[in-house]
Amino acid sequence: MMTKKPDFTFKQFYINHDHCAMKVGTDGILLGAWAKLSGTQFLDVGTGTGLVAIMLAQRSSQDARVTAIEIDKAAYLQAIENVQSSPWHEKIQVIHQDLIHFDKTCSQKFDVIVSNPPYFQQGVDCRDQQRKTARYTSTLNHLSWLEHCHNLLNKNGLIHFILPYTEGKILQKQTALYCAACCEVITKKGKKPNRLLLSFTPQHCETKMSQLTIYDEQNQYTEEFIQLTKAFYLKF
Repeated sequence: MMTKKPDFTFKQFYINHDHCAMKVGTDGILLGAWAKLSGTQFLDVGTGTGLVAIMLAQRSSQDARVTAIEIDKAAYLQAIENVQSSPWHEKIQVIHQDLIHFDKTCSQKFDVIVSNPPYFQQGVDCRDQQRKTARYTSTLNHLSWLEHCHNLLNKNGLIHFILPYTEGKILQKQTALYCAACCEVITKKGKKPNRLLLSFTPQHCETKMSQLTIYDEQNQYTEEFIQLTKAFYLKF
C-alpha cells in the first residue's frame, strides 16, 4: 500500500518523496480525497510531502488558500518543491513549524483542517529519528493534537483525521467535539476495518457512519474506491 519509488505521479501533479520519512501512501490519498471541503481557508497539519495540501488545492475553488505546516526540515523542503511544481502553487503556503508553536502564533482561523497525525505509541524501537518524528505519538497525543487543531478552527469548521481503527475509536470517546462523520476503511472485502476517517466539529450533530472497502475478493479495486480517487490516480 506504499510505493518505494522516488516519486509518485498523479493525473495533474507528481510527488517526490525521496527526502521524506513517510512516503506517499494510501492513508494520505484517502484523507485528501475524502475530506469534506467548505469555505476557503484550509490547513494541513504535518503535511509531509505536501500531498494532501495539493489534493485540497486541486479539489477547491480558485479563491481557496491552503496552509501546510511541517516540523521536519527535509520534508518541509520537499513539500515546497512538490507544491512549486504543481498547478496550484499560488494557492498553497508551506510553513516550517510544529503544531504547538503554530497554534500560539497564528491569528488566523480555518474552515477545514486535515491531518494524518503520528500514530505509533512510544516504546516501539525506531532507529531513524526522521521517521520517528513522522510516525510516533510523542510530544502530542491524539487528543492534544485535536485540541490544538480546534483552537485554529472556525466555529462552524471541520477537522478531518485518518487514524488506525483502535486509536480513532479512543479519540472519539475522549474528545468533547462532535463527530460529524466516521468512515470505516476496510483494506479487503471480508476483513475487519483497520483505519478510520473522522470528521470533528464544535457544532452539535449526529455522526454519519459509512464504510469504504479498497479491494474486493479478487484483489481488484472496488467501484467506491475508484469513484473516490479517480480524480487523482492515473490507473483510473
